[in-house]
Amino acid sequence: MPKTIFHYEGRDAYGNSVIGDIEANNAEEIVSNLKQQNIIPINIEAIKQKNFQTSSSFFSQHKIFNKVEPYHLMNFFSQLAVLHDAGLSVIKAISKLSESASSRPLGIILSQVAKDIASGFTLADSLKKYPHVFTPIMINVIDIGENTGHLSETLKHLGTYLEKSIANRRRLLSSIRYPIFVMVTIVAAVLVLNYMVIPKFSAMFARTGLELPFATRLIMSSSNFMVNNVKTLLAAVIIFFFGINRLLKIPTIRYVWDKYKLHLPVFGSLQKRIITSQFTWTFSLILRAGVPIIKGMTLASTTTENTYFSSRLLKMSTAIEHGENLSRAVIASKLFTPITIQMIEVGEESERIDEALAEVAKYYDAEIDFDLKRLGELIEPFLLMLIGGIVAILAVGIYFPLWDLIKVANV
Repeated sequence: MPKTIFHYEGRDAYGNSVIGDIEANNAEEIVSNLKQQNIIPINIEAIKQKNFQTSSSFFSQHKIFNKVEPYHLMNFFSQLAVLHDAGLSVIKAISKLSESASSRPLGIILSQVAKDIASGFTLADSLKKYPHVFTPIMINVIDIGENTGHLSETLKHLGTYLEKSIANRRRLLSSIRYPIFVMVTIVAAVLVLNYMVIPKFSAMFARTGLELPFATRLIMSSSNFMVNNVKTLLAAVIIFFFGINRLLKIPTIRYVWDKYKLHLPVFGSLQKRIITSQFTWTFSLILRAGVPIIKGMTLASTTTENTYFSSRLLKMSTAIEHGENLSRAVIASKLFTPITIQMIEVGEESERIDEALAEVAKYYDAEIDFDLKRLGELIEPFLLMLIGGIVAILAVGIYFPLWDLIKVANV
């Protein structure tokens, strides 16, 4: 009897996503094989038809289909929920949305999805063809919504979930935009000084023959070095950033960095709150859709984009699988604050964990908004000190000798 080809998605010990195809007699054989490789399976499915596989690979391998923004997906799920509530069939609703989609790649995908549904596939199975657009969480939630007859409700939840995800990402970007802008400006100013301003002062001081102070000689030497080694320095910068990028792709190093950056001054606590907010919103959505808690924890861990946080969540999932309740697993993870643990305990006792998690997410969202408002106040002193240091170096190294030169000229 020929073996079946299965497509699997999972997470390794560091929380990194792992996908692939494997031949086996059944799904249990694949689970056993993956666990031997320290991979926790998230989703396993048989490749049903040759046409299905070909279509999937065609659309998923083209870059145009990897560029559907979350904002467009949010609109799609929300609009599909409204149309489905209005009485339209899923096929007609998706066909209409494919024609009016503001994202051309999403419109093309939806057109194909409508054809697949008409051919007998479920909505979840049709969306599985595009793993770079629709995440395993979306697929699982929609699958459960279809099987339980609550598709409209789950689609609304997905729209809200994506809205919160977009808001969290914007929060993170806004938290680093101001300091990055200031740092880029400072670097640009230093480059202009070293390549355009200081060389002119160096030529002027050289003609006078004055004995220059150590600070001035040091500044001029560094400027001369930068002017005379432009290509070397440019190559060093490129190699440095390329090397950092390559290093962060090594699981162990990425894990250490993701853990360390959660303890950075100012930004560490903010990042942790944003990640926790994202996780609790996601986990709440998954549980509300009816996904079992162990599988839900595993799925939610894939959305954090922090390998350290993901690995701790996977350990929580393993602990629950071995008999621990959620609140004890949360305490052992050391990822959450006491108030979060208390709210989860209350939710567990009242059997409303999804509602408790949603309240936790709202609490973190309020804290994030407050922290972002204070971020400028916290960073501003450091940036002022940095700018002041540059001005002081220029004053001591350039302007003081210049004043001495003016005095000599007046004499």
